[in-house]
Amino acid sequence: MSNLTKLALEQSLKRFLLKKPLDKITIKDLTDDVGISRMSFYYHFKDIYDLVE
Repeated sequence: MSNLTKLALEQSLKRFLLKKPLDKITIKDLTDDVGISRMSFYYHFKDIYDLVE
């Protein structure tokens, strides 16, 4: 499950990057798109820049 969540967040970020710059993408955008809570995001990543790496 953990790897699937990470992969889903990565794919969501890539989709959003096609629409707007990184500094305009919020964690809420990503978590709403994937269907997880913000706390689940923070379980896997420290912040959005950690996800980029």
